[in-house]
Amino acid sequence: MDVTLLKVTAVLYLLASASFIVYIFLVRDFVSSLSPIILFTGFAVHTAALGIHFLQTGYPGVAQFREALSFYAWLLVAGYLLIQLKYRLAILGAIIAPLAFLMTLAAFAFGTGGGELPPGLKTYWLPVHVTLAFLGNAVFALAFGVSLMYLLQENYLKRKKMTSVMKRFPSLEALDKLNYVLLVWGFPLMTLGILTGSMWAGIHWGNYWSWEPRQISSGIAWLFYGVILHGRITAGLRGKKAALLTMVGFAVVIGYFLLGDSIFPSRHGGRFE
Repeated sequence: MDVTLLKVTAVLYLLASASFIVYIFLVRDFVSSLSPIILFTGFAVHTAALGIHFLQTGYPGVAQFREALSFYAWLLVAGYLLIQLKYRLAILGAIIAPLAFLMTLAAFAFGTGGGELPPGLKTYWLPVHVTLAFLGNAVFALAFGVSLMYLLQENYLKRKKMTSVMKRFPSLEALDKLNYVLLVWGFPLMTLGILTGSMWAGIHWGNYWSWEPRQISSGIAWLFYGVILHGRITAGLRGKKAALLTMVGFAVVIGYFLLGDSIFPSRHGGRFE
Protein backbone atom coordinates (compact mmCIF):
# COMPACT_ATOMS: atom_id res chain seq x y z
CA MET A 1 0.00 0.00 0.00
CA ASP A 2 1.27 3.44 -0.82
CA VAL A 3 1.96 4.77 2.67
CA THR A 4 2.43 8.35 1.50
CA LEU A 5 -1.06 8.45 0.02
CA LEU A 6 -2.41 6.80 3.14
CA LYS A 7 -0.84 9.54 5.26
CA VAL A 8 -2.43 12.18 3.02
CA THR A 9 -5.72 10.35 3.43
CA ALA A 10 -5.39 10.45 7.22
CA VAL A 11 -4.71 14.20 7.13
CA LEU A 12 -7.78 14.81 4.95
CA TYR A 13 -9.94 12.65 7.21
CA LEU A 14 -8.64 14.64 10.18
CA LEU A 15 -9.51 17.92 8.44
CA ALA A 16 -12.95 16.55 7.61
CA SER A 17 -13.42 15.56 11.27
CA ALA A 18 -12.48 19.05 12.41
CA SER A 19 -14.81 20.57 9.83
CA PHE A 20 -17.75 18.43 10.95
CA ILE A 21 -17.07 19.34 14.59
CA VAL A 22 -16.93 23.04 13.71
CA TYR A 23 -20.32 22.63 12.02
CA ILE A 24 -21.79 21.02 15.14
CA PHE A 25 -20.62 23.60 17.65
CA LEU A 26 -20.57 26.78 15.56
CA VAL A 27 -23.53 25.80 13.39
CA ARG A 28 -22.25 27.31 10.14
CA ASP A 29 -24.28 26.16 7.15
CA PHE A 30 -21.48 26.57 4.64
CA VAL A 31 -19.34 24.20 6.72
CA SER A 32 -22.01 21.48 6.40
CA SER A 33 -21.44 21.59 2.63
CA LEU A 34 -17.65 21.86 2.87
CA SER A 35 -17.17 18.95 5.27
CA PRO A 36 -18.44 16.19 2.93
CA ILE A 37 -16.29 17.64 0.13
CA ILE A 38 -13.16 17.35 2.27
CA LEU A 39 -14.18 13.84 3.26
CA PHE A 40 -14.79 12.90 -0.37
CA THR A 41 -11.35 14.23 -1.30
CA GLY A 42 -9.82 12.02 1.36
CA PHE A 43 -11.88 9.11 0.03
CA ALA A 44 -10.56 9.72 -3.50
CA VAL A 45 -6.95 9.72 -2.26
CA HIS A 46 -7.69 6.61 -0.21
CA THR A 47 -9.08 4.92 -3.32
CA ALA A 48 -5.88 5.77 -5.17
CA ALA A 49 -3.80 4.27 -2.34
CA LEU A 50 -5.76 1.01 -2.48
CA GLY A 51 -5.51 0.96 -6.27
CA ILE A 52 -1.74 1.45 -6.23
CA HIS A 53 -1.40 -1.34 -3.69
CA PHE A 54 -3.30 -3.68 -5.99
CA LEU A 55 -1.20 -2.73 -9.02
CA GLN A 56 2.05 -3.18 -7.09
CA THR A 57 1.22 -6.47 -5.39
CA GLY A 58 -1.43 -8.04 -7.61
CA TYR A 59 -3.86 -8.59 -4.75
CA PRO A 60 -6.31 -6.37 -2.83
CA GLY A 61 -5.05 -4.83 0.39
CA VAL A 62 -7.02 -6.90 2.90
CA ALA A 63 -4.67 -9.74 3.90
CA GLN A 64 -2.98 -8.09 6.89
CA PHE A 65 -4.63 -6.45 9.87
CA ARG A 66 -3.35 -2.98 8.96
CA GLU A 67 -4.66 -3.45 5.43
CA ALA A 68 -8.00 -4.60 6.80
CA LEU A 69 -8.21 -1.45 8.93
CA SER A 70 -7.61 0.73 5.89
CA PHE A 71 -10.13 -1.15 3.75
CA TYR A 72 -12.73 -1.00 6.52
CA ALA A 73 -12.25 2.76 6.86
CA TRP A 74 -12.60 3.13 3.08
CA LEU A 75 -15.89 1.22 3.02
CA LEU A 76 -17.15 3.16 6.03
CA VAL A 77 -16.53 6.50 4.33
CA ALA A 78 -18.05 5.23 1.08
CA GLY A 79 -21.19 4.19 2.94
CA TYR A 80 -21.48 7.55 4.68
CA LEU A 81 -21.03 9.48 1.44
CA LEU A 82 -23.88 7.48 -0.13
CA ILE A 83 -26.10 8.25 2.86
CA GLN A 84 -25.11 11.90 2.68
CA LEU A 85 -26.30 12.10 -0.93
CA LYS A 86 -29.84 11.14 0.08
CA TYR A 87 -30.26 12.17 3.71
CA ARG A 88 -27.85 15.13 4.12
CA LEU A 89 -26.68 13.98 7.53
CA ALA A 90 -23.68 16.19 8.25
CA ILE A 91 -24.12 15.34 11.94
CA LEU A 92 -23.42 11.66 11.21
CA GLY A 93 -20.18 12.71 9.52
CA ALA A 94 -18.94 13.98 12.90
CA ILE A 95 -18.99 10.34 14.04
CA ILE A 96 -17.81 8.61 10.88
CA ALA A 97 -14.95 10.95 9.89
CA PRO A 98 -13.07 10.61 13.22
CA LEU A 99 -13.52 6.83 13.10
CA ALA A 100 -12.11 6.74 9.57
CA PHE A 101 -9.20 8.95 10.64
CA LEU A 102 -8.28 6.76 13.61
CA MET A 103 -8.47 3.57 11.56
CA THR A 104 -6.41 5.03 8.72
CA LEU A 105 -3.86 6.41 11.18
CA ALA A 106 -3.55 2.98 12.77
CA ALA A 107 -3.22 1.38 9.33
CA PHE A 108 0.00 3.13 8.38
CA ALA A 109 1.25 3.21 11.98
CA PHE A 110 1.47 -0.60 11.85
CA GLY A 111 4.17 -0.30 9.20
CA THR A 112 4.60 -0.79 5.51
CA GLY A 113 5.10 -4.59 5.46
CA GLY A 114 3.68 -6.59 2.53
CA GLY A 115 5.58 -9.47 1.03
CA GLU A 116 4.33 -12.53 -0.78
CA LEU A 117 0.69 -13.47 -0.36
CA PRO A 118 0.21 -16.89 1.31
CA PRO A 119 -0.95 -19.61 -1.15
CA GLY A 120 -4.28 -19.99 0.62
CA LEU A 121 -5.15 -16.37 -0.17
CA LYS A 122 -4.33 -16.51 -3.87
CA THR A 123 -7.95 -17.00 -4.82
CA TYR A 124 -10.93 -14.94 -5.92
CA TRP A 125 -12.59 -15.94 -2.63
CA LEU A 126 -10.40 -13.40 -0.82
CA PRO A 127 -11.86 -10.19 -2.30
CA VAL A 128 -15.38 -11.66 -2.50
CA HIS A 129 -15.55 -12.84 1.11
CA VAL A 130 -13.73 -9.89 2.66
CA THR A 131 -15.65 -7.26 0.68
CA LEU A 132 -19.04 -8.72 1.59
CA ALA A 133 -18.09 -9.21 5.25
CA PHE A 134 -16.59 -5.74 5.59
CA LEU A 135 -19.50 -4.13 3.74
CA GLY A 136 -21.88 -5.67 6.26
CA ASN A 137 -19.72 -4.46 9.15
CA ALA A 138 -19.45 -0.97 7.63
CA VAL A 139 -23.23 -0.72 7.28
CA PHE A 140 -23.61 -1.80 10.91
CA ALA A 141 -21.07 0.87 11.89
CA LEU A 142 -23.28 3.44 10.19
CA ALA A 143 -26.29 1.99 12.02
CA PHE A 144 -24.30 2.39 15.25
CA GLY A 145 -23.74 6.08 14.47
CA VAL A 146 -27.41 6.62 13.66
CA SER A 147 -28.42 4.80 16.87
CA LEU A 148 -26.07 7.00 18.91
CA MET A 149 -27.67 10.08 17.35
CA TYR A 150 -31.11 8.70 18.21
CA LEU A 151 -30.20 8.20 21.87
CA LEU A 152 -28.70 11.69 22.15
CA GLN A 153 -31.74 13.26 20.55
CA GLU A 154 -34.15 11.23 22.67
CA ASN A 155 -32.29 12.15 25.85
CA TYR A 156 -32.36 15.87 25.10
CA LEU A 157 -36.05 15.77 24.19
CA LYS A 158 -36.84 13.97 27.44
CA ARG A 159 -34.95 16.61 29.41
CA LYS A 160 -36.52 19.36 27.31
CA LYS A 161 -33.11 20.90 26.62
CA MET A 162 -33.00 21.54 22.91
CA THR A 163 -29.73 23.30 22.16
CA SER A 164 -28.88 24.78 18.79
CA VAL A 165 -26.78 21.68 18.12
CA MET A 166 -29.64 19.27 18.79
CA LYS A 167 -31.91 21.23 16.47
CA ARG A 168 -29.61 20.09 13.65
CA PHE A 169 -30.42 16.47 14.38
CA PRO A 170 -33.05 14.74 12.26
CA SER A 171 -36.30 13.75 13.96
CA LEU A 172 -36.43 10.59 16.05
CA GLU A 173 -38.74 9.04 13.48
CA ALA A 174 -36.29 9.75 10.65
CA LEU A 175 -33.37 8.31 12.61
CA ASP A 176 -35.35 5.21 13.58
CA LYS A 177 -36.34 4.66 9.95
CA LEU A 178 -32.73 5.04 8.76
CA ASN A 179 -31.58 2.59 11.41
CA TYR A 180 -34.06 0.06 10.04
CA VAL A 181 -32.92 0.64 6.45
CA LEU A 182 -29.30 0.07 7.45
CA LEU A 183 -30.18 -3.15 9.27
CA VAL A 184 -32.06 -4.35 6.19
CA TRP A 185 -28.93 -3.80 4.09
CA GLY A 186 -26.36 -4.91 6.63
CA PHE A 187 -27.90 -8.25 7.59
CA PRO A 188 -27.90 -9.85 4.11
CA LEU A 189 -24.38 -8.53 3.47
CA MET A 190 -23.18 -10.14 6.71
CA THR A 191 -25.01 -13.32 5.74
CA LEU A 192 -23.27 -13.43 2.37
CA GLY A 193 -19.93 -12.71 4.07
CA ILE A 194 -20.39 -15.69 6.40
CA LEU A 195 -21.55 -17.98 3.58
CA THR A 196 -18.65 -17.10 1.27
CA GLY A 197 -16.20 -17.49 4.15
CA SER A 198 -17.61 -20.93 4.93
CA MET A 199 -17.43 -21.97 1.28
CA TRP A 200 -13.83 -20.76 1.06
CA ALA A 201 -12.94 -22.67 4.25
CA GLY A 202 -14.55 -25.81 2.85
CA ILE A 203 -12.59 -25.58 -0.37
CA HIS A 204 -9.25 -24.64 1.19
CA TRP A 205 -9.30 -26.50 4.55
CA GLY A 206 -11.84 -29.22 3.87
CA ASN A 207 -14.42 -28.19 6.47
CA TYR A 208 -17.02 -25.45 6.14
CA TRP A 209 -17.31 -24.67 9.84
CA SER A 210 -14.55 -25.33 12.36
CA TRP A 211 -15.94 -23.48 15.40
CA GLU A 212 -13.08 -21.01 15.50
CA PRO A 213 -13.56 -17.93 17.72
CA ARG A 214 -14.06 -15.61 14.75
CA GLN A 215 -16.66 -17.91 13.22
CA ILE A 216 -18.43 -18.22 16.55
CA SER A 217 -18.44 -14.45 17.13
CA SER A 218 -19.68 -13.86 13.59
CA GLY A 219 -22.43 -16.40 14.14
CA ILE A 220 -23.44 -14.74 17.42
CA ALA A 221 -23.48 -11.28 15.80
CA TRP A 222 -25.49 -12.66 12.87
CA LEU A 223 -28.07 -14.21 15.20
CA PHE A 224 -28.22 -11.03 17.27
CA TYR A 225 -28.82 -8.77 14.29
CA GLY A 226 -31.29 -11.31 12.89
CA VAL A 227 -33.31 -11.15 16.12
CA ILE A 228 -33.29 -7.34 16.02
CA LEU A 229 -34.41 -7.28 12.41
CA HIS A 230 -37.09 -9.91 13.05
CA GLY A 231 -38.29 -7.89 16.03
CA ARG A 232 -38.53 -4.76 13.94
CA ILE A 233 -40.46 -6.50 11.18
CA THR A 234 -42.84 -8.63 13.22
CA ALA A 235 -42.95 -7.33 16.79
CA GLY A 236 -42.79 -3.57 16.31
CA LEU A 237 -39.35 -3.22 17.90
CA ARG A 238 -38.26 0.36 17.39
CA GLY A 239 -37.07 3.50 19.08
CA LYS A 240 -34.71 3.45 22.04
CA LYS A 241 -34.67 -0.34 22.45
CA ALA A 242 -33.82 -0.88 18.81
CA ALA A 243 -31.06 1.74 19.00
CA LEU A 244 -29.52 0.20 22.11
CA LEU A 245 -29.61 -3.32 20.68
CA THR A 246 -28.05 -2.11 17.42
CA MET A 247 -25.17 -0.55 19.37
CA VAL A 248 -24.64 -3.72 21.42
CA GLY A 249 -24.50 -5.79 18.24
CA PHE A 250 -21.88 -3.53 16.73
CA ALA A 251 -19.83 -3.64 19.94
CA VAL A 252 -19.57 -7.41 19.46
CA VAL A 253 -18.55 -7.00 15.81
CA ILE A 254 -15.94 -4.28 16.30
CA GLY A 255 -14.64 -5.79 19.54
CA TYR A 256 -13.68 -9.04 17.91
CA PHE A 257 -12.40 -7.31 14.76
CA LEU A 258 -9.95 -5.24 16.79
CA LEU A 259 -9.04 -7.61 19.62
CA GLY A 260 -10.25 -11.10 18.83
CA ASP A 261 -7.26 -12.55 17.00
CA SER A 262 -4.82 -11.29 19.60
CA ILE A 263 -6.83 -12.97 22.39
CA PHE A 264 -8.00 -16.06 20.48
CA PRO A 265 -5.50 -16.82 17.68
CA SER A 266 -7.00 -18.59 14.68
CA ARG A 267 -6.56 -19.12 10.96
CA HIS A 268 -8.07 -15.66 10.49
CA GLY A 269 -5.26 -14.04 12.42
CA GLY A 270 -2.15 -12.39 10.98
CA ARG A 271 -2.13 -13.14 7.28
CA PHE A 272 -4.76 -15.91 7.41
CA GLU A 273 -2.10 -18.59 6.85
